[in-house]
Amino acid sequence: MSKNNSAASRIVAGMREEGAKNNGFEMTQAVVTSVDPISISYNNTRITSGIVLSGCLQTEKALEEAVEGEAGLSQGFKEALKKLISAVKLSAGDSVVVQRVKDTFYIVGKVN
Repeated sequence: MSKNNSAASRIVAGMREEGAKNNGFEMTQAVVTSVDPISISYNNTRITSGIVLSGCLQTEKALEEAVEGEAGLSQGFKEALKKLISAVKLSAGDSVVVQRVKDTFYIVGKVN
């Protein structure tokens, strides 16, 4: 029996096949092409729908609404929050890590 047809080789091949079928979805890099509305360049294709942002990766508009909507904060503190959060907010040209699940693109992080 050849090495490629041994029982152990067939078991390993079966494990690889099952593992590939049941593993999670791959992550890859994309580039933000627009933030309002959000769009990305994914594998040289412009994606304009089905994009989900993680909670911390806010667009400028969403950041403004979230911070300004907080009652009881001084304007100085709100400005400080905006500066702090702006380090992770998205801008056109940013590289991001994307996980694709069917036709949905989850932006899970910004590449620094």
